[in-house]
Amino acid sequence: MSARDTLAALLDRRGEQDRPLALWWRDDDLETPSGALSVCLEALGEAGIAAAFAAIPGGLTAEAVAALDGTGSALFVHGWAHTNHAPAGEKKCEFGTTRPLADRLAEIARGWARLRQVGGERALACFVPPWNRIGEDLLPVLGAGGIAALSAFASPKRPAPPASVPRLDAHVDLIDWRGTGKPVPGATLATEIIKHDGVDGPVGILSHHRVTDRGAWTDWQPILRLLSDHPAVQWLSPGDALARVGVEPGKRRRL
Repeated sequence: MSARDTLAALLDRRGEQDRPLALWWRDDDLETPSGALSVCLEALGEAGIAAAFAAIPGGLTAEAVAALDGTGSALFVHGWAHTNHAPAGEKKCEFGTTRPLADRLAEIARGWARLRQVGGERALACFVPPWNRIGEDLLPVLGAGGIAALSAFASPKRPAPPASVPRLDAHVDLIDWRGTGKPVPGATLATEIIKHDGVDGPVGILSHHRVTDRGAWTDWQPILRLLSDHPAVQWLSPGDALARVGVEPGKRRRL
């Protein structure tokens, strides 16, 4: 049985048990419009998916925001400039403990203000740390920078540490960063969703449009069509996904 067929069977069972699978989509590193962004939006649009674009505030252009018109997509705060401040030899991180806490909080607030300025009503107060890494000393005080939620990547190796704001993490990464560095095959997308059956809360799928070509989107399309057409799947908008983890509507655009 193919991975797609196995996923279809899982969805059939969930439908019979009245247990719909809630999914949401995050795409990282939005700054400027590009052919890769257009291909991403086209593929997601064909599947009826409204994505959360983690936008880099320091480089985000009004033209990139305009490219999202008519898609139902939203913007999350992706750090400030996606700059690595980690010492040589350590994993890349923009908001690690090598800088004073006050400086990092001020930069988060600056990024959120910039995102609201450029993104308008699309801007939602969810912080996505670049490289999905964040100093744990920030977790208890994220709300001080105007942030209402945190979105990183849920590691299968250890549970995510608690934060002062709800977490809306991604679970399925569509880029094989530790292997080929390229997009994963469609079969892997199906297998990873199956693997995360039973996750507490909505399952997040993570893409990076800047390193994804049309061929990858075409390869993923049969799985996306299955997920969009199956009655046991609920595709959540970014706002609805935040609501699922407890972020009240008034806090999504908090000042």
